[in-house]
Amino acid sequence: MRPVAEGVKARALALMQRALRDGGPIADEYPLCFHDEFGGRVLALEERGEVVSACALLVRDLVVGALQVRCGLIGSVCTDPSHRGRGLASTLLRQAEEELTHDGCMLAMLWADDPRFYDQRGWRPIGSEVDFALERAHESRLRGSSGIRAAAPDDSGAIHRLYTLHRERCERSREETRALLSGPGIETLVLQRSRDIVAYSCRGRGLDFAGTIHEWAGADRDVLALVRSHLQRSRARGDSAPTCLITPPTARGLHDHLRGIGVTWTQGVLAQGKLLDAHAAAALLGSIAGPLARVGIESELAESERDLAVSLDGPRGRAHIARHELLDLLCPARARRTSIEQLERATGLSLPALPLPLFAWGLDSI
Repeated sequence: MRPVAEGVKARALALMQRALRDGGPIADEYPLCFHDEFGGRVLALEERGEVVSACALLVRDLVVGALQVRCGLIGSVCTDPSHRGRGLASTLLRQAEEELTHDGCMLAMLWADDPRFYDQRGWRPIGSEVDFALERAHESRLRGSSGIRAAAPDDSGAIHRLYTLHRERCERSREETRALLSGPGIETLVLQRSRDIVAYSCRGRGLDFAGTIHEWAGADRDVLALVRSHLQRSRARGDSAPTCLITPPTARGLHDHLRGIGVTWTQGVLAQGKLLDAHAAAALLGSIAGPLARVGIESELAESERDLAVSLDGPRGRAHIARHELLDLLCPARARRTSIEQLERATGLSLPALPLPLFAWGLDSI
């Protein structure tokens, strides 16, 4: 980690607040990035002692079962309005990618309201999530449960334990979970039976997740009871807007139930992503493909890392995979398997573990 000087960090944070929050606070929304006790950091471009462009960086390990994928998260990207149009954000983004590569990240992810800027710089939609829009009418179609209450500060340990039961998640500590739960605008509910908290759910987080249940854990029936309680509380506040529920692609039981009661749903993408380390991606592909596969890096004709290609040998033959195609195999947008099935036909390999269901829950985004 190479943190900026404290004065530069303060000036970068002030720019983010002006550009992204109309002068309001932002640090408490993302404590892992801006609070000194955690591992995030700020990257800033300065001119004559003035921060003109800045972003936040956070290195995370994405867990998928027994696999871990090191990922760099980029957030709060902004440029002073009086300095826009000079390519500063592009320079900042390149430096962020270089720093995250230095930190051992295989890929980088970010969330953008307008992805076109990033599309033009080699970023692409990756991964999948399934989002449901719950209306007031759905409240009566969901079963309730006794034992639901607002979370208390000392519930954070039980909530963290439930979070770690997710097969797909970001690796995080109990202290990080506690800090994230204390963020502004978060309504956290828990379901308690006897002395045990068996489920939790989080609705809202600053400006990013207003009206959205973005993190939860527990048995399907318990999570749905918490969703119902969120709908009831929303109605009591006079909020008539739909409540969005974000779910990972593997939560099939929950999906089936919600579709069965007529909840509208869409399959979205997880994030904008960019591959940083082709060698790590090739090694990951080889471990997934199994003992019948042989993976090689075709680098002798490559002028740079971006020109690398990967060869994959299987029982039926060899396939050549360009560097830019690796993410489409490992974590394609909306879990589309077109490229994966083409690779299976070309090599004779079976790749049922692809696509990898990488997932970052709402509290993990920056």
